[in-house]
Amino acid sequence: MKQEIKLDKRNYRKHSDKNKELINKSLKELGAGRSIVIDSENEIIAGNGVYEQAKKLGLKEKIIETDGTELIVVKRNDLKTSDEKRKKLAVADNSTSDLSDFDMELLGEDFALPELEEWGVNMIEMETDKDYGTEFTLPSGDKLPFQQMTFTLADEQAEQVKNAITDIKQTEEYKYAETMGNENSNGNALYLIVMQWAEQRK
Repeated sequence: MKQEIKLDKRNYRKHSDKNKELINKSLKELGAGRSIVIDSENEIIAGNGVYEQAKKLGLKEKIIETDGTELIVVKRNDLKTSDEKRKKLAVADNSTSDLSDFDMELLGEDFALPELEEWGVNMIEMETDKDYGTEFTLPSGDKLPFQQMTFTLADEQAEQVKNAITDIKQTEEYKYAETMGNENSNGNALYLIVMQWAEQRK
């Protein structure tokens, strides 16, 4: 009996249309590379984006059961080390992963900052250090009314700032604060902290 694989109801990764397009292109032209991971209830732990595109292409599924104490190695018998297709798969496998982003709202709901940092996820850096490249421009008069700001802090200072941002996000004031169209939750939290400080100074 075929087991039904279910998408993760709380997927921590967000896939843009471009990301989905490239995953589809990779699967279609190069075939499946690394495997996806599901839990004992057949819900995906990792690989939602790949699974969605594989389903669209009608790829067959093969479930390998394990308790996590062994590494499942995918061996592509159709590829040799010198094959051009193999080289492209190596690039595509990494680039498609790099083009997806974390869903910061979901991560913030399920984890505390110290937990995320243990796994190398820095929510503040990831939300503020978006790199649009040197050629990203908008026509004069169409520039978005937002600014990016970068600060250098000592470790202890950074911890204080992170804790303050985390704390204020739990308050009622943050829920109803004016965002002025800004979707960066850390920027909105920092602005609210500054405004509260300014109010106290009056």
